[in-house]
Amino acid sequence: MGSNSVLEIVAYGAWNGGTLVDNSIYEEKGLSFKGGIPVNNKTIEERMGVRTRKVAGTDERIGVTALQDLLDNSAIDPSRIKLVIGATNVGDDKHDKGPLIRFPYDLLRQHCPNAHVMDLYAGCPGFNVAVELSFVLSLTGFLNSGDITVIVGAENIHRAQSFTPDDTANIIFGDDAMATALATGVSKTPVGEYLGDQKINFSAQKDHVAAIARAIYDLNGSEKFDGIIIDNQLGDLIHRVPASAARVQHALAQLMYAAESKDGVLDRFKEALEFYDRNIRAFAFDIMTLDPKPERVETIAKAYVQSGKYNNIISVFLAPDGSGSVTRHRGTGFTFEPPQTGIIDTLSRTHGCFAEYIQAVPVDDDIFGDMDGKGVFLYATRGAKPHLNELLTPNRITLDQIDLLIEHQANFAMIPLTLEQVLDLPKEEIKAAVADLVANKLITNVHERGNCSVVCMQRLPYDLKRGALKADKLQGFKINANLEQLKKAKLILNDSVGAGMTRSSFLQRL
Repeated sequence: MGSNSVLEIVAYGAWNGGTLVDNSIYEEKGLSFKGGIPVNNKTIEERMGVRTRKVAGTDERIGVTALQDLLDNSAIDPSRIKLVIGATNVGDDKHDKGPLIRFPYDLLRQHCPNAHVMDLYAGCPGFNVAVELSFVLSLTGFLNSGDITVIVGAENIHRAQSFTPDDTANIIFGDDAMATALATGVSKTPVGEYLGDQKINFSAQKDHVAAIARAIYDLNGSEKFDGIIIDNQLGDLIHRVPASAARVQHALAQLMYAAESKDGVLDRFKEALEFYDRNIRAFAFDIMTLDPKPERVETIAKAYVQSGKYNNIISVFLAPDGSGSVTRHRGTGFTFEPPQTGIIDTLSRTHGCFAEYIQAVPVDDDIFGDMDGKGVFLYATRGAKPHLNELLTPNRITLDQIDLLIEHQANFAMIPLTLEQVLDLPKEEIKAAVADLVANKLITNVHERGNCSVVCMQRLPYDLKRGALKADKLQGFKINANLEQLKKAKLILNDSVGAGMTRSSFLQRL
């Protein structure tokens, strides 16, 4: 571990099972894409870049398997584990009210009975957001030198039957689970003034989103806020995909900017995206603590302020009956200085105006996922540039300096188009530059594993290290063409986008 490192990824565990399923299974279901395009191997690969995916069995909790592999094949001391996060969306069972991390944690409970244990719901960027949470807790001394954080990502999309049988969204997803251990390095003591915690209680019999937004507005008015973190004990999938915090963020934006909301600014994609980037610029995600107490989410929010990265954070405790409390956390004088090695910086941003792009909805007596494919595609590709600029520019880093780019593998077609938006080059040079970046600085597995939701950000570096990635060609692009050099990468950018809609990224220097 570097002498200046605050947090480093130190070990991985994985579920490496499942049945390999190719595209032929979907040719027999009579499905078609929008526009009447028939679903077959050719159209699936052309539209999504997926050739195969892994399907987990119904008799295995794959997150438990991944964590057991971490414990069996790494040198981490389980007694040093202080924070356990389940970064997930649906998990193994969409009807499980959570927290889903309780099953993997059973492997650890006897070793670290006093660990802080929680689910974290932030869509597909959940792993990145969990890294940021661990980072701020390390920056502020909540986690001390030698403490271990374990993040378990697990998505068993097929077992959970996340989508209706006739939904083409089924085609793109694969099942996967990973467990990642991070070690806290240099202990930090925050220097600054924490301005206290103003609190207000609320009670919501029907609409908890509106009640929380109103309570925040009554407490904070139209003052700029940097993030909303909800300890959401409601548990139902419909309240966590997207995270309730994302819906609260948008309901609050409508209160803060009533005139613009009335004029429809927040309903039109381009205007809403630009408006949020200009005026909101905040994150929003849910946690669900295993041992629910209001002070737990308040402690986390306080750490975000004391890290020096944020000035005004809102924490919410939402009880199962819809009641709860809202607390405002502010600070002054706290400064953030990026460490020289390990995780050096993070950034999460949520655009709650697009929360309905990926959501769980009731269908008869069941719950299924619902995706606006076009909306997700637009957000993922067009929202990248301002976000990455906000992360890279203060660190005096350009995309050219990045040795390894780890992008969320939602749909391969998104990746080149995202890079086209990000690169600042003459139009005639963009295509060649993107092709070079995809071939030589990016690692790709969507063609073999499909979209594995939150888990892909953990799987990609693990597969690179163990030699599981292979050079290939996908949708006309060379991929994984520089693997041996990428194993030596020193500066790494991890970037993910998903439900919320949220984008979260972090930088590593090895």
